[in-house]
Amino acid sequence: ALPYNGQTIELQKSYNADINTQTTRSTAFIQDDYSIYTNRGKIALSGGLRANYWTFNHELLISPRAAFVFEPNWPERVMFRFATGIYYQSPFVKELHTPDGTMNNDIKAQKSIQYVFTTTYTFQALNRSFKLSSEFYYKQLSQLNPYNIDNVRIVYSGKNNAKGYATGADFKINGEIVKGLESWATLSLMKTEENLLD
Repeated sequence: ALPYNGQTIELQKSYNADINTQTTRSTAFIQDDYSIYTNRGKIALSGGLRANYWTFNHELLISPRAAFVFEPNWPERVMFRFATGIYYQSPFVKELHTPDGTMNNDIKAQKSIQYVFTTTYTFQALNRSFKLSSEFYYKQLSQLNPYNIDNVRIVYSGKNNAKGYATGADFKINGEIVKGLESWATLSLMKTEENLLD
């Protein structure tokens, strides 16, 4: 509450609300894994489906996801992994409200379609074992609920009026960089942008 005149704190504005909401959330998921051994190496497939229904906004969310792993028969231990899927984040209590304090019963979950490619390489150096991993990702974001930061207060739009993306790469090496002490070094690069639709 601002301003403060040295003696009293004066409210610029306030909201009073009395909300009684009863909702039910139902979830279910199924997943299965397959492994195939060939002359070239091991192939592993993983697939799943997650479903979520929320009576608050009557939204049914279906989230398929899949992962493909290949471990070639090379002298070095190398693994390649590709994963993709659709992920949702349902709104929390603060995200349900518009800046004027009203509740938006039609708000939807934020959506992300994700693509991730990972490689890991395990090797010996200095008579010790190390693992080098790299990950590249792209996440297509839609139905976003943007917000403004007002000092220490976060004010959500209370609407799904933005879209965006996040893309980047992570690199990590871990092992006994100092003998007898497990340690790691990482480098991460990321770019993300958001577009307000209105």
